[in-house]
Amino acid sequence: MADKRCSCTVRGSINHDEYFHVNHIVRPGETLSSHAHESRIGGKGANQAVAIARAGGRVRFYGTIGKDGTWIRDRMVDYGIDVSGIIIADDPTGRAIIQVDDKGENSISRPSEQAAGWFLETTHLLLQNEIHMHSTHYALRNAQNAIVIMNPSPLPSRAEIRDFPWHKVDWLIVNKAEAQELYQSITASGAQASASMSTRELIFLLSAQSAFIATNIVCTLGADGVLAFMPAFHRPKMEHETPSFVYLPAAELLDVQDTTGAGDCFTGYFVQGLVEFGPNAKVGSEIKEQDIAGILKTCVYASGMCVEKRGTIDSIPTRAQVEERLTLHG
Repeated sequence: MADKRCSCTVRGSINHDEYFHVNHIVRPGETLSSHAHESRIGGKGANQAVAIARAGGRVRFYGTIGKDGTWIRDRMVDYGIDVSGIIIADDPTGRAIIQVDDKGENSISRPSEQAAGWFLETTHLLLQNEIHMHSTHYALRNAQNAIVIMNPSPLPSRAEIRDFPWHKVDWLIVNKAEAQELYQSITASGAQASASMSTRELIFLLSAQSAFIATNIVCTLGADGVLAFMPAFHRPKMEHETPSFVYLPAAELLDVQDTTGAGDCFTGYFVQGLVEFGPNAKVGSEIKEQDIAGILKTCVYASGMCVEKRGTIDSIPTRAQVEERLTLHG
């Protein structure tokens, strides 16, 4: 569970999410009535911070809300989050419009957050890409010696990708489409360059780029599970040697209700899994390949359970619930 030597910081977005439940995702030019509406806390940063807390972790959150969003800060406290890094600005709280159809699929539209921030010392730093890039750079500069985990969603522009200090990122969490766009941006290649690649080939070639040469890459595959490449374990020693990976299939689902929060749930549980190895644990020494496989199995089950309930934060299971499911089906 929580390691008292560790301080996990999430620097990210925190929003007022408005859910509109519809029969299908609205098409261009179409006007569609919703059959239900809900207001909840959102933002990838806030979602992932709550997931860390639900996984048993101690987490600080740094972000910005408006004066109309003090209820959001209060709710974050209720979830067990240290909110000393939340700034209340004059601008209104960020807002996201989320459509959820009858099959549980979603479409999300949200603006990026604008404020920068400040940092105390931390051992683990989690970043996304729903805040302005200068705020992300600020976090990287001020979280010295921290283990950095980044889930760059939504992806930066190609120019921002090429200019980003990826060498400062210890763990990259992406889906296949994001991995393809990163590869195309870094190599200045077209979509055709990666379209025919298998996921394993894509992740290996991405990891071979100088920007990611020392970065551990976790690629989530939705219903197909998760694939991880860690240079310490998987980079071939010989020129013609085939690279290896850690692969886990998706958890068996009881019923799909809403996929909105699955990725953030996965990321939060993954970060907490790393935190539990302590502040200076390194892959290849203190952290073994089977340790990462164990963390990923927990993440797969947690995110699978997440889609069985509606909502984002409210659908994230507790650690006890995940462990019970693992005991029954793992």
